[in-house]
Amino acid sequence: MKLIITVCVGLAVLGVAAWVLSAAQLSVDSGLFFVILVIFMIPPFGGLWMVYMSIRYEKNPWPMILLALLPYSFVWYYLERYRFLKRDVAHRTS
Repeated sequence: MKLIITVCVGLAVLGVAAWVLSAAQLSVDSGLFFVILVIFMIPPFGGLWMVYMSIRYEKNPWPMILLALLPYSFVWYYLERYRFLKRDVAHRTS
């Protein structure tokens, strides 16, 4: 359920950003233009991070790789999987 909520919130944020970008004639010097640019640049980098971490730590990475195609799903991956994987790896190496 948390995954669905995370993806819906991410899609809503992208939708609002796209609407603001298309509705308003923003100049490049505008601070709002920079904020919208950051909103559009976070999902690709987060998805790449999620793919890298799932390949490195997951036993079966393919579901997580496919999930990385959804915007902002890396937030769910970090909150629900990565923190626990990191702790488990630390216990195994100790």
